[in-house]
Amino acid sequence: MTNFKQSFRVMWRPKFRSLNQLLFFNLLAVVLTMAYEIWSHGFATLEMIGPVVFWGLLFGFTGFCWLTWHNEKMLVSDSYRLLPVGDTTLYLANLLSSLGSLVYMGLVEVVLLLVGSAMNGSAVRAWFRQTMNLHLTAHDWHQLQVYSLTFVLWTVAIVLWVWVFITLIHFATEAVSAFIPGASQRLVKTILAVLLVWAIVAFLNWVSNLADRLVQLVISTGSDNLVWNFATLTLAIVLVSWLNIYLMRRWVEARY
Repeated sequence: MTNFKQSFRVMWRPKFRSLNQLLFFNLLAVVLTMAYEIWSHGFATLEMIGPVVFWGLLFGFTGFCWLTWHNEKMLVSDSYRLLPVGDTTLYLANLLSSLGSLVYMGLVEVVLLLVGSAMNGSAVRAWFRQTMNLHLTAHDWHQLQVYSLTFVLWTVAIVLWVWVFITLIHFATEAVSAFIPGASQRLVKTILAVLLVWAIVAFLNWVSNLADRLVQLVISTGSDNLVWNFATLTLAIVLVSWLNIYLMRRWVEARY
């Protein structure tokens, strides 16, 4: 029986390989942009933080979408469903290997951003000089750590929620297809598509409200509601994941 660590490695390798290819094209785009900027304006006025952020966001979003698609493909693939491993281990290894891959890509993008900042012009250098002259108290450092940890935890939770919710729609559609005749499937899938669009709109509205609360956290000390929302989202991720595992075990078969 394959354990979780082995399953994680098996599912991590193709994602890691593909993201490295994507990061290569990201780096290539940055280098070509830098060469164009030097050729057009000279090295003395080189400003690279804008292009690095632009290409990082573009390729980062592309990587996230690719991981989302690959998540669903792996869960219905013969190559992975036939592994000597339980459905729960398979599902969690797939989900966490995708999260690990996304974190890896994010860290590389941060390194590129730091390099781009170091190559940037007077505005960033002036900002660093001003920042380094500030004397942060122990309380300020503590608050900075709290804000950073809050941002990271919410980002991870939102990414996981997007993935488990998409898997739920995918598996629910597969389960419906197993019971309903072909003509009726179109109607049911249309209804599910409408519900999915509504859920996405509602989710984006919720994320917008969440961003406002995070801003309020920075300028105030009231965070009880934010902690409650995070606990609720975490519980929702656990419950939807359990439902996904149940559907995968009972109704979702490998297709290719």
